[in-house]
Amino acid sequence: MNQELMSYMAARLKENQFIQFIGLELTDIDTHFAAMELNIKPHHMQHTGFTHGGVTATICDVTTGIAAYTAIFGNGNTAKNVVTVDLKVSYVNPSVSSKIRSTGKVTKAGQNLMFCEGQVFDVFEDGSEKLVATAVSIMAVIDAPLKSTIV
Repeated sequence: MNQELMSYMAARLKENQFIQFIGLELTDIDTHFAAMELNIKPHHMQHTGFTHGGVTATICDVTTGIAAYTAIFGNGNTAKNVVTVDLKVSYVNPSVSSKIRSTGKVTKAGQNLMFCEGQVFDVFEDGSEKLVATAVSIMAVIDAPLKSTIV
């Protein structure tokens, strides 16, 4: 784990109201890699008791986005950010556990586009895991926008 990246991203994520609202927690980070966890609550579930596919897609999007951000971090360029251009999620198994874990990694870091892969796993009380989804994403490197004035 890269402590400098962890400190920086933890502070940024505390300012991200959406990440705080849904409860995502960054658990590991290094150059071109990120991992997150989410404790599943009733509002994360769909009507049949599985974790909602939108929650699974969101954790894929955020984790691969953070992994992509690590590729531009440290270049002295805090005026840059990444945004999702494309996200494809393949659902392998329904999520039935009370915790999910995701990993994201950069497979190719370009100057303008970052190509990433992600996985989401159910994490069971005995520590075992089961693959829930895989993802492929493309992130664009952009100039960091000013903060929104939406209240």
